[in-house]
Amino acid sequence: MSATVPNILLSNGVRMPALAIGTAPLSTSPSHSPRSHQGYVGFFPERVTRSVRLALDAGLRHVDTALLYRSHEQVAHVIRASLMEGELDREDFFLTSKVLHPPAEAFGMDDTTIDMDEMTPEEVGRTVHRHVQVTLRELGVGYLDLMLLHWPSPGGGVGGQAEGDGDGEDGAGARTGMAEIDPARRAKRIAAWRVLEHYYSMGWLRAIGTSNFHEVHLQHLMDDGARVRPHVNQIETSVYIRHDGIVRYCRENGIAVSAFSPFGRGIMGMEEDGVLVSIASKHGATPGQVALAYLLHQGFAVTFYSGKLERMRGNIEACDIDLDESDVDKLEGLQRSASWGLPSPYTLS
Repeated sequence: MSATVPNILLSNGVRMPALAIGTAPLSTSPSHSPRSHQGYVGFFPERVTRSVRLALDAGLRHVDTALLYRSHEQVAHVIRASLMEGELDREDFFLTSKVLHPPAEAFGMDDTTIDMDEMTPEEVGRTVHRHVQVTLRELGVGYLDLMLLHWPSPGGGVGGQAEGDGDGEDGAGARTGMAEIDPARRAKRIAAWRVLEHYYSMGWLRAIGTSNFHEVHLQHLMDDGARVRPHVNQIETSVYIRHDGIVRYCRENGIAVSAFSPFGRGIMGMEEDGVLVSIASKHGATPGQVALAYLLHQGFAVTFYSGKLERMRGNIEACDIDLDESDVDKLEGLQRSASWGLPSPYTLS
């Protein structure tokens, strides 16, 4: 019997498939594609059409994208073809996208980002309004299943993670090493959030959430008058990286946690990790499947990228791996106190 991808029940009753195909195939650096059009710098969106098509063939129904990835049109092409051929209905797809990404020179400089530090809260809000509508138009759908604010702010450092679990005045456990919250950026975050709330109230967005927010960012949204608590917070998570403070806050407040970079961004040596190899041998699986099974066992949704059908099917099969308490204890011991390749949420103000 083939494995079935479980659903995660969001706090508003929406069911979100726990596995998603990502749509941000990265080039290693901008210099690797010097002749690419501006909109393709840093990414290979032309690969998305095939990977999403293969994902549907494998049985995945959740597609994770973002305005910055410039892959909306490729996703839309696959969805239109599937609808036209009668394979699936719109209700069979779960589409996630993201807005509010700071300028990133490595990924080109165009109208897919928002330079919040150069804008007033009102300007941030107007731009998010426009980007939500652009997203729906590019994807060719009347509603989105989940829209996330991509980043809480620009800047931040790569590799850091705050330590400690203090009981700060923010009501969310201020942590040692956390960047001081910038009041101006805080005001712009709630301005952006109110736009998502607006489209959520209209039914254009079935669920709304955040990405790369830590627990104080999340608490501040509520303190600043949010009417809807985020349904999802997406953060870098793997057997090596697990932001316990963020996860704990989310679980205590009914926010589902979605993991990106579940395989350590390909730089962690997962396939040679002795603990993973041993547990994989025990279950007749691969180290990558065990790493994925661990996240699913912990209740995370997971987004991964692959362009190979067999790898996608193998990732779905990870849903059926039944890790025991001993396995989980060993995997818990792999955690390292750092993020990899992208800024830690705790370095963002």
